[in-house]
Amino acid sequence: MRLILVCGLPGSGKSFFAKKLSAELHAVCYNSDILRKELFPLKRTYSEEEKKLVYTTLLSFVEKELKEKHTVVIDATFYQNTLRIPFYKLAEQMNCPLSVIYLYADEKVVQERTSVTREDSEADYNVYLRLKNLFEPIDRPFISLTSERDNIHELIQSALIQLHV
Repeated sequence: MRLILVCGLPGSGKSFFAKKLSAELHAVCYNSDILRKELFPLKRTYSEEEKKLVYTTLLSFVEKELKEKHTVVIDATFYQNTLRIPFYKLAEQMNCPLSVIYLYADEKVVQERTSVTREDSEADYNVYLRLKNLFEPIDRPFISLTSERDNIHELIQSALIQLHV
């Protein structure tokens, strides 16, 4: 049982990485964008109320999975500390190891990724630029990985080594 937060800006490769990592770990994977579409199937406003419901729902799903002793990977921007703290507290309450993985990508790569329609994310380059200015530093030890065009295998191997699994 372990909780892994995969965070970073839009276009950083979080979703692709989180899917591959969760498959490697046989973990449950939750994606904030997919959940948002399920909660708000007709129209998404990305309001504070909407964001709060998405993250609160994620937290309840994670709690259920951790109670069942499952490893959980969460794929979300987590650009504010206030979004991360409830997950930190939950892991602590449940005596569950917690790892934070921050995915970074060069702006040229982000521009390429956000210029095409992506399966789960609706964020474009303008959203990336806005969130880049709002992203709060991660206030605890974390694993930092740089996503490039074709380095998913290396990213997964590096994460597994640093997660000590």
